[in-house]
Amino acid sequence: MSPPVADRGRLPLLLTFVLLAFAANSLITRYVVAADLLDPGLLTGVRVLAGAVALGVVVLVRRERVVPTRAAVLPTVALGAYALCISYGYRFIGAAAGTFVFYATVMLTLVASDLLSGTPVPPRRRVGAVVSLLGIAVLTLGRAELVTALGVLLLALTGAAWGVYTAAGRRPGDPRLATTVNFWLLGAVLAPPTLVGAAAGLHVTAAGLVWAVVMGAGTTAFAYVAWYACQRSLTGTAAGSAQLLIPVLTTAGAVLLLGERLSWTLLVAAVLVVVGLWLNRPGR
Repeated sequence: MSPPVADRGRLPLLLTFVLLAFAANSLITRYVVAADLLDPGLLTGVRVLAGAVALGVVVLVRRERVVPTRAAVLPTVALGAYALCISYGYRFIGAAAGTFVFYATVMLTLVASDLLSGTPVPPRRRVGAVVSLLGIAVLTLGRAELVTALGVLLLALTGAAWGVYTAAGRRPGDPRLATTVNFWLLGAVLAPPTLVGAAAGLHVTAAGLVWAVVMGAGTTAFAYVAWYACQRSLTGTAAGSAQLLIPVLTTAGAVLLLGERLSWTLLVAAVLVVVGLWLNRPGR
């Protein structure tokens, strides 16, 4: 059976699902940690374990054989760094500001990946990287509401980790099985500390557990499968520019659903980051 590749007919549908799911991840994470519904470490563990179980059910139903390889080490480590940094990061930065830091850093990481792989990076994309960096600087040095230097740093690390995970997804193979291996390996690492933390009395609520499971099984695991499938049809820079709408969707959700306020500092930073991402769009 050939691996599912996102052809031209499927790519728009897959990308639409991915964009909405990724925006939801930021909003749910910010809501859970800001409302103190679940300890950030437990949120990370439950989210990954729920994703591993959901993907495992698919493997069992299809009676497939999944064998981890050394190639899974890098994406698994990147996935773990992403999951931890985003859970703790959203304690120190709002969803709107955090998503701009995140996707600017994702784009910078993917551009670096293209450079390292020998893919030509034209001047406008280099300018876009600088413009996006200016947007991050405005958020860090300005006085935007719900923004701290630690929050910016953690979300920047989150974006870098996700960029590495995305770049690793362009390797040959079945994207669903590759994602399953990543989640199983990471789940095996996170299961012991998650159980110990819960037993030790780390903060847990029923609502927090429900949100973590929904995010892990729905907007995380299966969305990542779709994202890995899209990588077969996108260059690194194209993958970064495809996410251009996610910060906008997340900001709208943060204002409408989480009650966050838009400040001039955030708006200026948002414009710079979006312009930078637009400059990094793939050429015709």
